[in-house]
Amino acid sequence: MKKILISGYYGFDNSGDDAILKAIVKDLKETDSSIEITAFSNNPTYTEKIYNIKAVNRFGIRDIVKTIKDCDLFISGGGSLLQDVTSTRSLLYYIVLMKLAKMFNKPVMVYANGIGPINRRINRFLTRKILNKVDLITLRDEESNLFLKDLGVKNKNIHVTADPVFTLEPTKEEGIDVILKEEGIPDDKLLVGVSVRRWDNGENLIDSMAKAIDYIIEEYGVNVVLIPMHYPEDLSISEDILDRVTGEGCYILSNKYSVEDIMGVINRLEIIVAMRLHSLIYAATQGIPMVGIVYDPKIVGFLKSIHMEHMCSVEDMKYTELVENIQYVWENRDRLRDELIEVNKEMRDKTLKNICMALELLKK
Repeated sequence: MKKILISGYYGFDNSGDDAILKAIVKDLKETDSSIEITAFSNNPTYTEKIYNIKAVNRFGIRDIVKTIKDCDLFISGGGSLLQDVTSTRSLLYYIVLMKLAKMFNKPVMVYANGIGPINRRINRFLTRKILNKVDLITLRDEESNLFLKDLGVKNKNIHVTADPVFTLEPTKEEGIDVILKEEGIPDDKLLVGVSVRRWDNGENLIDSMAKAIDYIIEEYGVNVVLIPMHYPEDLSISEDILDRVTGEGCYILSNKYSVEDIMGVINRLEIIVAMRLHSLIYAATQGIPMVGIVYDPKIVGFLKSIHMEHMCSVEDMKYTELVENIQYVWENRDRLRDELIEVNKEMRDKTLKNICMALELLKK
């Protein structure tokens, strides 16, 4: 039995990262059910239960070393793992794991990553050094490929594919009906989604978004649903926004839901205004037109990759600019939906290439 070990930001109640692991596990098992999969997790018990795989505490040094020595393929899996905007410590954690795997002569795959920004000189050096030694790098967007060239990475085995989440399917319609009913969200009007996260310039973000929601409710005669992606962190800012909305018809998904549940709710929307990357990816998988709120280059990279370049910067967000983008996407939503459905097919095919290349590496 071949053993694959997956490292990532798992077990932290972040829907986007949970979706990545779920998609990788699903696609691997559908392709070869005999593979044994283990993941490093902040919550191993939860990860084992939800994904039906083995899990090891991501901070247990002894178990980490033992599991790496025992695997046949090490995957540094999905998301924005290699960047130092969040912290240098996080970047070094993932670099050290890859370094350990290479020390034990294990094949290492960087799986559909979005890489960068990496600003500190020592961090750039260490990242370049390990990425030149890994066996395979797949990237979720062209901007990450350009970043690696700028970083000076000379690895010959680099491919631009797509985020793993494009192969996931949403919860069925009847399940979403139950969720909306339990949350008190009526079905008498069309729905528009809003999904944001905390940010340093929080007051301007909260104020602008609340005003935009009032505009959406009044102008289009719809209900608005606030969708937290990282629970409970995003729930807090969603509640702050709701407090400033003056019109009737704004609601929050207040409970914690699975990846498939959130995708199913997004599938009910006409458009979404979203900040976290995977809220935008979920929307793309369901053909839902979007306005992006940019707080990181990865948002720009993704929106460009799917030809949906309607966005505002969170740093200097202006209400008028936000509304102009919302107006355009709303008025053109039927055409944009058709375009997204075509893009989704293309992205799904690219995503499955990750699995093919991982299994080829496993055979060597």
